[in-house]
Amino acid sequence: MTTSPAPDQLREALRSQLLRLAEHEDDVAATEAEHIHYWEAMPASITSHRQAAAALRAAADDLLE
Repeated sequence: MTTSPAPDQLREALRSQLLRLAEHEDDVAATEAEHIHYWEAMPASITSHRQAAAALRAAADDLLE
């Protein structure tokens, strides 16, 4: 017989995955930014990856409440 994980365990597992995805988005943004000179305009893709990372972290923080 299997038992269902407790709600706290599910919440922590979800939070962990959200933070993992946020870190991945930051890594993708950093990799793209390596090829941009400081005088060049920031590509929208980098900004989008950073915004996605921030949104994922906010969602993970919401699970702490």
